[in-house]
Order: sequence, then C-alpha cells, then structure tokens
Amino acid sequence: MSFKEIPILDLSKAYDANTKPEFLAELRDALLNVGFFLLKNYEGYGPSSSDFTDISKEAVEFFKLPDEVKSKIEMIHSPHFLGYTRLANEITASQTDWREQVDLGTELPGPKEGDPIYKNIEGPNLWPDSQYAPNFRPVIENYISKMSQLSASVRKLVCEAIGLDASAMDSYFKPNQQAKMKLIAYPDTSELSDKTSVALPQDTPVSKQGVGPHRDSDLLTFIHQVTPHQNSLQVQNFQGEWITVENIPRTLVVNAGQTLEAITQGVCKATIHKVLIPEAGSGTRISVPFFQTIDLDSKKSAIGNIPPEILQLKEERDKKIAGWGVDVGFQFKPDISKNPVGYAVFRNRIKSHQDVSARWYPEILKEVLAEYEK
Repeated sequence: MSFKEIPILDLSKAYDANTKPEFLAELRDALLNVGFFLLKNYEGYGPSSSDFTDISKEAVEFFKLPDEVKSKIEMIHSPHFLGYTRLANEITASQTDWREQVDLGTELPGPKEGDPIYKNIEGPNLWPDSQYAPNFRPVIENYISKMSQLSASVRKLVCEAIGLDASAMDSYFKPNQQAKMKLIAYPDTSELSDKTSVALPQDTPVSKQGVGPHRDSDLLTFIHQVTPHQNSLQVQNFQGEWITVENIPRTLVVNAGQTLEAITQGVCKATIHKVLIPEAGSGTRISVPFFQTIDLDSKKSAIGNIPPEILQLKEERDKKIAGWGVDVGFQFKPDISKNPVGYAVFRNRIKSHQDVSARWYPEILKEVLAEYEK
C-alpha cells in the first residue's frame, strides 16, 4: 500500500544527539516512500519568523500592483526565464495553469559568449519599479540568502538519512550557487468566472488546474504557504490517489525533485503533485516556493556509495509501484551521466513558457515541441 498522508518532521530533532537517529529514520522514510514532508521548527536554521512575515507581505502586495507595473517585468523580456507571468499564460501537462506568478533567482550575470545555451537559465532578475515596491528587492534577496542556508542544512541531513556522509552532494554546488523562487497567486473559482486562457484559448477554468500534475526539476523544493486554511496542494501516491497536503501554520512543505532522484540512483522519489484552483469564496491562494538547484554544468554519475541496504529499500518500493501507470504528462528528466543537468532544466522551461521561448529560442522550441509530440 502507498502513503495516505504527508508526514510531519521536526527539524529541531536533527540537532539533538538523542533524537537525531529518529529524525534521520523519519526523513529516510519520507524521501523513499512519499517524496514529500512537512517541516516544522525550522526557524533559527534559516529565515526567522520576521523574514517569513516580510516575504508574505511582499507576496501579497506584489499581486496588488497595477497591471502596467507588473507588465514591465514580464518574463517575455528575459532570456533567463525570470520575471512576471500573467494569469493563465503557462502550460503544464498540456493544459493552462490558472495562476499568475513572478520567477526570481539569485542575482547573477548572464552567460559569457561561448557558454552552452542552457547557461541562459542564469541571469539578472527583472525587478518591479521601487517607486511602487520599495522593499521588494531587499526582502527577496534576504529570503533567498536565508533559504539557501536552510536548504543546505536539510540537504546534508538528506545525505545522512540515506547513509552518506553529510558532504556527499557538496561537489554538485558552486560558489554563489543559483537558487530559484516564485511568488504565486491562484485566484479562487469565483474570481476566474469571466477569465480566458492566454496560453491555450480553448481552455477554461473548469479544468480546476491551478498548476497541472508535474514533478519538480530541482534538488529540493521548500514551499511557504502564505494564505491559511486552503488545502489546494495535492500529491499523487503510488496507487494513483491524490493526497491533500494539509496547510498547517508554521510548517514548510518540502519535496524531492528529479535532480535529487537522479543523483541518488532513484532512492529519493520525485513525486507527482498539482495545485487545484481554490474553492469559490475562499480567496486567492498565495504561496512562495523556493527551489534548491545544483550547478548547471554538473555532469557526472550518480552518487555511487549508497549503502546496499538503502538500495534494497528502493528496490522493494519500486516492486510495489511497478505497473501502476500513475505517471502523467511529459518532462525532460535529468540524466547527468549523458548531459549536464542544465540541459533538462532548460528544455523544461522552453516547454512551459512557450511565448518566451518563441521570442528568444525559436529553433529550440521547435525541437522541444517535436519531442513533446512524440
């Protein structure tokens, strides 16, 4: 049988010698058999409570900005897939996502001449006019810095949980490693009654798709759910059932991405998940996902010294889920033994943001769509 609920892990237990073994066992089970967990008591290891208050305020205020302010930083202006995406202008699993969002990342220069094309994932952000959002940039940059600290700590615990040295993944990271994040708003059903899709004109909100079924491409994702009492995030278990992630105050939703799955020989499971449009009258759902990414140039075999007993647990899990056919949609999966991880990440961005791709990478878009059709 597959999981029926999302486990809750207490990070403070990881830093007490008496409770650390118990925490690592819980983390190992969550990574192997769920791919998701809720993390509590994380303050003090990254952002403070005031940092979460600040990022929540900026997220709410951003989506109240006039359309003309937000449109000046639309992603179409960025070859780095950073910036604002209007409502219903992104595609997941062949359907429109009924959300608006802004993509941000560690502030970095664009690629140098002669760099591989996928290096365009890195580059400078598009920032809203400080006249309208005076605290936006400092709050975002502080949050990225603090969440990078927290995610590094959790990454090391992940290594220990699957029988590796805490530093086993350090070589996949570079100085000033890029991290990504989003601010996302999902209007409720009543707010979408007269809206039409930008991405796919035939789509309507009747799909109830806030964001469609997918796996994340990164290493680890940390989601701060800003608005309370909205249980719109769902995870698909290995029997195909959709399990709701409870929105518990002062917890972060953490999930494994496809890069972590690739690096750990499939031990850590990147699980399919989606977000539903909130119910009518419940208001707009706002969330802030943070994505821990690895060096785009990483091209090496997966970690090879995972203990046999951990690999055996993975084999036992895979036997249970074989043939259930619960996968949906198409994504480029990292295969770091053949291509740098940036290859798959870049092509997934091409597929999701086709208007941006048509402007900056039309030939690659044609290739990606042809592969997608297959």
